[in-house]
Amino acid sequence: MVNDLNLAGVYVPGLLVIALAALLLTLLWVPLFTFSRPLRRLPWRPLMSFATYIVTFFLLMQGLNALGLVA
Repeated sequence: MVNDLNLAGVYVPGLLVIALAALLLTLLWVPLFTFSRPLRRLPWRPLMSFATYIVTFFLLMQGLNALGLVA
């Protein structure tokens, strides 16, 4: 089970924290991917940004599950 994060008495859902972490990682990855030639040739680049976010979120959840931090 994903635990809530307590910030000065305000509970933030754990999945929201993981989603924000995935968003920050995606914002770091997408500029790196723009230097690759195949990505420049794709017709719809926002779809690739969204797919990168989904893959990053999935890998982050898998990593946290392997560490035992998420049930």
